[in-house]
Amino acid sequence: MAEESITQFTDKLLEEKIFTCAACENLLTAPITLVKDVGNACEKCCEKNDWDGLPNLKLELILKKLKIPCKFQITGCKERIVFENLQDHEGNCKYHEKPCLMSHLGCEWKGILSNFPSHFTEYHSDHVLTTQLNMFVIEINIDDATNITKFLKGRQECIIKIKKDEENDVLRYTVCDVRNPDCNYDCIIKHFGQNSNCVETKCKVSSLNNIQSTKINLSALKQMTDASDTITVNIKTSSGNETKEFDEKVLQYFECPVCKTLMRPPIYQCKFGHSFCSSCRPKLEKCPSCRALFGTTRNYSLEGLTAGISYSCMYHHLGCEETLQVYESDKHEVVCPYKPYPCPLDDCSFRGTHSNIGQHLDEKHKDRVIRSDFYKTTVEFRLEQMIDFYNYQQKFYMVFDENIFRLSFKRNSDYSFWAVEVLRRKEEDAVFVYDIGIIDMRKPDRKLIRCDLCFTDTNIEELFKKCILFPNNILASYACNGMFTYYCQIRKR
Repeated sequence: MAEESITQFTDKLLEEKIFTCAACENLLTAPITLVKDVGNACEKCCEKNDWDGLPNLKLELILKKLKIPCKFQITGCKERIVFENLQDHEGNCKYHEKPCLMSHLGCEWKGILSNFPSHFTEYHSDHVLTTQLNMFVIEINIDDATNITKFLKGRQECIIKIKKDEENDVLRYTVCDVRNPDCNYDCIIKHFGQNSNCVETKCKVSSLNNIQSTKINLSALKQMTDASDTITVNIKTSSGNETKEFDEKVLQYFECPVCKTLMRPPIYQCKFGHSFCSSCRPKLEKCPSCRALFGTTRNYSLEGLTAGISYSCMYHHLGCEETLQVYESDKHEVVCPYKPYPCPLDDCSFRGTHSNIGQHLDEKHKDRVIRSDFYKTTVEFRLEQMIDFYNYQQKFYMVFDENIFRLSFKRNSDYSFWAVEVLRRKEEDAVFVYDIGIIDMRKPDRKLIRCDLCFTDTNIEELFKKCILFPNNILASYACNGMFTYYCQIRKR
């Protein structure tokens, strides 16, 4: 019989319900039993109703020879599958409709795998995290009954569910790829609390047809990260083909025996030839390998070989895929998009990347963030009360064009100080200048303006020794009704 005729024959039998269970009206499954006064029934219905009958072996044999259309053809599947493989196919069919993962919040939508991204974007946009990288940051209050669902939109598109299981004292993570039903890769989840410790775990990324969960002990997590109520979760997804093909036989000779990172010039050695990186050498009095004293000898031969080696970025464990020549790596690592940044506020434990630290400031500290390169304010000022303002200090955070600055305003009995620090910059070589202008509000055209370079990596004591300052008795002449107005303008030099 021709293929087309077999297909037509099969469809006709299905249409006439020859292969349909008389009880549940689903497709029959082996063993098929012919029940008196009922008809052909599947195994489940026979067990459920305690039916006895005769095995219909001939019908089973015919059914096994046919290619049956997938039951999800109504949602787009065009596959016809040999009967014995049909159940496996339908269990993993990408056209199998699934309920929305926000159903716990009342969403009644159902759809196929490929429609999940558009549904989330349209109806649950506040639960969508987007980045060009594959690293996402979520803050979790672990004292609450946590049940978080987010759509992670990066190089892969995944939905993550984080749920607190109070009975078993665990956090459950479920990560599903909504584009690829045959996904086979992991994501790395890192937890940060109040201290510098990080709890890292690997979570399997599964499909919506084969959901798998990873459990993390909550008590241990709190203890190790010193987390009181909030933890910061960094999620890094990978495509499964990110392994770098380094020549391990060569690279092993470039590993510093102390810090285990790859050595870069300058490389130092003891008098017996053991080599160390430039970061570890000043911390060592004697060679830890042979206890010999150090001189100033450098291993120029090893340094020369570094020119032919591609180094992975020092943030490769956070997801950076760059491999660079030694002379390029330092410059890249300064501005690497995976470089971790702590929140600049002293009382916040959040850690994120350059791209999401600004978003964090907006969401969690918006009362202290100015989304502009210009800030103008009026503050109380009475010269006779300056003694009350001894070491009075305010801090604001100015964010624009992916650059983050801290504006510090300080007063004592004699002077008022303004300092602007560059905390994050979009371009490594960018230099910024800040202007402080004092405005006489009685005569707005009368201004006292000074400018200086923005500071980088300057401790607080040095900061206020070098920054812009005005004597308070000068500022008094600009005050009006016990107040004076100033502005801060930041610009690129």
